[in-house]
Amino acid sequence: MTNNNSNDVPLEAPRLLQLAANSIDANSLIQNIALNIHLPVAASRELFQKQKNHCIKNKVPIREGLRPWCDATRLPLDKLELAGAQLDDAFFVDLIAAHQDKISELDLTNIQGLSEDINSILDTRRVHLPQLRALRVTSMELLSRPQPRRKNGVAGMDVRNVPVLGVEDLEGAAGLDQMRESRGGPSREALQMHNDDNQMELHRQSCSSSMATLNDDDGEPPVFTSRCPNIKLLSMQKVKRPPEEEDPASNATLSRVFEPLKDLETLDLSNWSRMEDLRCINPLNLTSLILFDVPDLYLAIGTIVQMTQLRILDVSQSMRETALYPRPVTALHSIVTALKHLTHLDISSTNLAAQPTANDWPSVDNKEGSKHVRSDIVGLRALQKPLVYLGLFNCDNASHFAEIPAKHISGDANEDQVITALYMYKERSGLLQSVLNESYQLYRFGNSNPLVRHTEALHLVLDAMVRHLEDSTLQIAGSASLFYIIRRVEMNRDTKKRVVAALLSGMETHMEEQVMVRNCCLSLCQFEIPQDILFDYSRLAILLVTVLQHHNADNLTQRIVVFLLNSMACHVEGDQKVQVGSFGAIEMILDQIRRKLTSNICDDVMEVGWSFLWNITDETPVNCERFLKADGLSLFQKCFDAFKTERELVRNMMGLIGNIAEVDDLRKQLMQDEYVEIFCQLLDHIEESIEISYNSAGVLAHMVSDGDDAWEELNVKRTDVMDKIVKATENWRLDTRRFINYRSFRPILRLLPLWHAYASQCWAVWALANLTTTDGNKYCSYVTDEGGVPLLEQLVNDSRTTEKIKDLASIVLKNIEKWNDNKMNLLSDEMFEQIVSEDRMDTN
Repeated sequence: MTNNNSNDVPLEAPRLLQLAANSIDANSLIQNIALNIHLPVAASRELFQKQKNHCIKNKVPIREGLRPWCDATRLPLDKLELAGAQLDDAFFVDLIAAHQDKISELDLTNIQGLSEDINSILDTRRVHLPQLRALRVTSMELLSRPQPRRKNGVAGMDVRNVPVLGVEDLEGAAGLDQMRESRGGPSREALQMHNDDNQMELHRQSCSSSMATLNDDDGEPPVFTSRCPNIKLLSMQKVKRPPEEEDPASNATLSRVFEPLKDLETLDLSNWSRMEDLRCINPLNLTSLILFDVPDLYLAIGTIVQMTQLRILDVSQSMRETALYPRPVTALHSIVTALKHLTHLDISSTNLAAQPTANDWPSVDNKEGSKHVRSDIVGLRALQKPLVYLGLFNCDNASHFAEIPAKHISGDANEDQVITALYMYKERSGLLQSVLNESYQLYRFGNSNPLVRHTEALHLVLDAMVRHLEDSTLQIAGSASLFYIIRRVEMNRDTKKRVVAALLSGMETHMEEQVMVRNCCLSLCQFEIPQDILFDYSRLAILLVTVLQHHNADNLTQRIVVFLLNSMACHVEGDQKVQVGSFGAIEMILDQIRRKLTSNICDDVMEVGWSFLWNITDETPVNCERFLKADGLSLFQKCFDAFKTERELVRNMMGLIGNIAEVDDLRKQLMQDEYVEIFCQLLDHIEESIEISYNSAGVLAHMVSDGDDAWEELNVKRTDVMDKIVKATENWRLDTRRFINYRSFRPILRLLPLWHAYASQCWAVWALANLTTTDGNKYCSYVTDEGGVPLLEQLVNDSRTTEKIKDLASIVLKNIEKWNDNKMNLLSDEMFEQIVSEDRMDTN
C-alpha cells in the first residue's frame, strides 16, 4: 500500500545563541549585578528575550527580571522587544535611556502600565533615539497629548457655562426674609452686592486657570515621535474597542504623531476608526499602507490615490459590514490607475471585486501603446502588469475566477489560496478564524485538485493556535482543521510535541467549550499513547480527569477520554500510574461506570473504564487501595450481576480483581462468600477464550495461598476451591496464545514454593509453561532474571510435588534451555559475521 503522507519539515538543531542563552542563568546576573560580565549584542538580545518571556509566563515583575539590562555597557541591546510586558514609567525610562543611542527597533505591542506622564519623564531625561528605524505600539500613552496640568489645584472650568445661583433665585423662598431678620443676617441689598463680588472672583479664577492651562501647553513635552524622527516603519495597530470609546479626533491626533516623521515609508493603522477622509497621511511619502479593519474607507479613496508611491496597500476587513463601497468597481479602478507602483493589494472581505453595474462602470484607457492585464475582476483591468499578491478572501466568488492578475492569491478556491491566506492573516484573529474554517472544509472534504501541502498547512494552523490561545472560536476552528491534517503528515519528534502542547493548552484554556474539548481529544487519539505524550504526561492526565468532571453528559467525549486514559495507563511505570491515580482518575472512572450501571447500559465507556482500572492498578498497590476505598468491590459485584454475559466486561473486571489479589495487605477484602462464589462460577467460562477462567483461577490461587486460617470465616471450603482450580487448568490448552502483557513474574513465582497450596502451585506453573511456550523470546528472560529457575528445579526434584506440576515445571525449564541455545547460536552467527568482515577488510 502506497504511503501518501507528507514528510514533515527537517529537524533543526538549536541556534548557537539559543544554546548560549540557555546556559546562562539570568537570575545570577540579577543577584550578582556587580560582577564584571559583558556580553556581545546578539547574546545579550537572546538572553533578554528569554528572560522577558520567563517573567511574563511566571508573573515575575519585569523591572526585577530585566533590571540588569539597564546597564548598556555590560548588556547592550540594539532591539528592544517588550511586547506583552507589564511596565512602569521609571523602569521603562531607565531601560530606554540606557540604550537610546543604539536601538534600531522598539516593540511596545500590548504593553501595560505606562502612565500619561511618560513623555514628561522622557523629556526630563532628554531621551532621543536617533538610530530607531522601526516602532510598534498598540497603546497611545506614548503618542497621545498629555492632559493639561492645572496650577494650585484649581479645576479648570468656564463659569459662563456653569449655572451659578444668585439672590434673585432665592426670591420667593418661604421664610427667607424671616430667617434673615431672626438671625440678624445681611439685608437683601448687601446680599446682592456680595453675590456680584463672588461672580467677579469666579470669573477671575477662571481666567487665571485658563492662563495656567495655556502656560502649561506652552511647556508641553514633545510627542514621542519627535524623539525618533528617522523612523521608517511605524505600526500603530489598535486594540478593537466599541465605536463610542474611540477618539473622535483621530486625524488630528495622528497628524501630530506623523509631523516629525519625514522618512516614514511603512504605516500600519489597523483597527483605527473615525478616520473620515484619512487626511492625516497627506504629508507622508509612504510605500506601504496597512488599513486592515479601518471602517468606511470609501470616504478616504481620494486621499489614498494621492499616495502615488505606494507599493503595498491593504484595505482588507474581517467583516463585510464595514467594507461596502457605494461604487466598488470605480473605487478599485481609481486605486490601480493612480498607484502605478502597486505590487501588493489586499481587498479581502470587501466588495471591491464586485461586477460592474450601470452606475459603476469605469472606462479603461485604451490608448495606443498602453498595456493592460487580462482580468475577470473588472476593477483591476487598468493594471499594467500583474500584482505580486492579491488578497481576495471572502470576496464572494472572486477568488474562483479564471483570470486573476496576481502571482499569489489569498482566497478559498484551492489549496494554494488557503495556504496563502493562513500565512498572510496569521496575526488577524477575526479573518483567520474564517480561513481556518475553510482549511477544515478543504482538508476534510478535499478539492478537485490533489492536496499536497499538508505539512505547510499543519505548521500554519499550529502557529495560529499558539498565537491566539485566548480566542475560543479560533481554537475550535483550528483544532478541527488540525484533526484532518495531522493524519496526513509524518510528524517528527519536535512537531509532535508542539501539536500535543497546543492541543493541551487549547483544552486547558477553554475547558467549558465542549466542542473544543472533543476536538482536542479526538486529535490526541491519532498519536501513539503514551509514547508521544510522556513529556507532558501529568498535565494530560489532569486535563482528562477534569474533562470527565465537566462534560459527563456527552457520551462521545466520555468514550474518547476513557479510551485515552486507558491508553495512558498501559506501558508506563508505576510512578506514572500513581500520578494518574493521585489526580482522581480512579474515582472519576468509577463515577462514569456508576452512571452507566444506573442507566442499565453496558457500552464502550463501561468496558474501557474497567480496562483502565485493570491497567492503572497493575503492580500498583496504592491504586488498588484507592479502588477499594471508593467502594469499587461493591460496584464490581453489581456490574457482574447486571452484565455477567458481557465477556469483555467480565474479563476486564477480573483482571482488576487479580491485581488486588496480588497485594498481601488487600487480599483479605476479597474474602467474602459472595465474591468467592463469583470467582468459582467463572472458572468454567471458557467458551471463546480462557482469559476469564484464567484470571479467576489466578485470583483464587492467591487467596488460597494464605492458608486455612484466612478461610475460617467463609462458608466455602478452601480444599473445594483448590480442587476447582486444578480442574480448571486441566481444561486449558497449553499452546493457547494470550492477550495479556505481563511486566513481571514475581507475583507468580512467589506461589511456586507453597506446597500447602498445591492449587496455587498448579496455576502458577501452568501460567509459566503457557507463556514460555507461546512467547518464549519475551518471557523466558523474565523467569531467569527474576530467580525462577531454582524454584522450578526444586519443584521437579521435591517429592511433595504432584506429577502434573512436575511435568509443567519441566516444560518451562526445557523452554528456557531451548531459548538459551537459540540465543547462543545467534551470538555465534554474529561473531562469525564480524570475523569474516574484519578478514575482508585486512585483505583489502
